[in-house]
Amino acid sequence: MSLVTLENIKKDYITGEIATPALKGISLAIEPGKFISFIGPSGSGKTTLLNLLGGLDRPTSGRVTVAGTEISSLDRRASAKFRGENIGFIFQNFNLIPVLTVYENVEFPLLMVQELPPAERRRRVEEMLEKVGMADQARKYPGQISGGQKQRVAVARALAARPKLVLADEPTANLDHDTAYKVIGLMHAMKKELDTTFIFATHDQKVVGEAEQIYTIEDGLLSAGIK
Repeated sequence: MSLVTLENIKKDYITGEIATPALKGISLAIEPGKFISFIGPSGSGKTTLLNLLGGLDRPTSGRVTVAGTEISSLDRRASAKFRGENIGFIFQNFNLIPVLTVYENVEFPLLMVQELPPAERRRRVEEMLEKVGMADQARKYPGQISGGQKQRVAVARALAARPKLVLADEPTANLDHDTAYKVIGLMHAMKKELDTTFIFATHDQKVVGEAEQIYTIEDGLLSAGIK
């Protein structure tokens, strides 16, 4: 059974009376536990597609189904709840909250949407920080750690709620070569251990090279890559 299904997805952006098509009818099914990469030039529709998969935006037409739920039809509150329970996000700029510690950043999504007892919440945060090698940095703030460490924290935050799907938008763009490979390896290990599906939008050939399936987006249309 597919974890993600896109059915003839179209997305137009409206400016005044002008409609600019970003996606022009994309259909796709993705199985659980996959490492998927969307590639294509800037402005091709990669980030738009990730936003639709994450329920951050709605298609102009078509259906987006994740884990058996048609998220394209959910209202704002239901969509936020679904994201918190099923989808993790990793961004190129890390998006950590500067006034929260490393520990508190990882804990934050659990506080927002998941009704967990404090002991279970603490266990999950400590477990994820240990897995990404950041347990000894738990009391530091984002401004006190390196870019690679920030991205490790972002991975831990994305996975703390045990999501079925993680969406990553250019997650290695601000990392040096060696750190990028380490973060990719970390995400691969998490995928194998937790059976999480990772979907990337990226230009980075290091990420593309590790993908199990590559899809090219160009001018709002989708085609399969070589894998």
